[in-house]
Amino acid sequence: MSLSKHSFGRYHLIDRELCRKDYVKTRELKEIIEEELCILVSERQIQEDIKAMREDSLLGYFAPIEYDKSLKAYLYADRSYTIRAFGLRDDDLNSLMFYAKVFNQYKEYDEFRHFTGAIEKVVDAVTIRKGIKHRDKARTVVQTEYTPRLTGSELIPVIMQALDSDKVIEFQYQKFNDNESKPKKLHPHLLKEDRHRWYIIGKVEGHDEPTTTFALDRMKNVMILEEKFTPVDFDFDLYFAPSFGITVYNEEALEVVLSFTPKQGKYLKTMKIHQSQQTLVDDENEYRVSLTVIPSWEFYEKILGCGNSVTILSPNKVIQDYLKIIKLITALYS
Repeated sequence: MSLSKHSFGRYHLIDRELCRKDYVKTRELKEIIEEELCILVSERQIQEDIKAMREDSLLGYFAPIEYDKSLKAYLYADRSYTIRAFGLRDDDLNSLMFYAKVFNQYKEYDEFRHFTGAIEKVVDAVTIRKGIKHRDKARTVVQTEYTPRLTGSELIPVIMQALDSDKVIEFQYQKFNDNESKPKKLHPHLLKEDRHRWYIIGKVEGHDEPTTTFALDRMKNVMILEEKFTPVDFDFDLYFAPSFGITVYNEEALEVVLSFTPKQGKYLKTMKIHQSQQTLVDDENEYRVSLTVIPSWEFYEKILGCGNSVTILSPNKVIQDYLKIIKLITALYS
């Protein structure tokens, strides 16, 4: 059996619909798969997919899918069942499906390397699973990082369509600290992921600011308008270079010098704390680095996470802001 990206996408959609509904007809599955994966598929192929999900030992799903003759539809006999493809999580599977739909058009864009990673996980997992011949040995031998399923990712295809066609989008947006949502019209310019959340950056109609950021999980009733706009010539790589996350303040970047313990330094050598990280001292006493950043909450959150293995050496403004945060935290326990 060929384990292609489309077959995994079909399995995931079949599983999703069987979990959502009491029963689902083959014709419904055909329409959903063709719409979401942008491929043509026959009802016979779907029936073969269901058979594979039930019986194929290579897949190892052994899904409890039954056919109800009176309803002429499929259903899960065990309503709590759902597939978990080789230890991959829902977000990885959604990434895989999205990859299948847009990769040919956008594979050269850095923003979509995340989806390539999802595909590589599947390839690796298939290689591993091929070595497991018996069902009773089909235990979890690969566990990927767990990411909670967040709302908003279902908006990605709509927003990509607007980005691709240079069309204005309209939506309702509610900040976490607001009681009501507000209408927005946006010229979308960049779809960006940060710490497993998705954001759209663009220009709000009627506002002077060239860029405003909106989180997809706070957007509702998203519509693509017929109104078109002229894309801006904006260097987003340069814009986000001094950031420490999605937040970019209208301030000058600072050179921040941090001193880590030698043990913590070993981790930072293999995974930099920021892309601008430069090593200043690396000896038996400390691992000292400089970063060129605009300090934000994400920056201080990262430093706090290092506990007593890091000391901010300069500049003084960053030290004082950090001490204020520590003071507020300490007050909670006094």
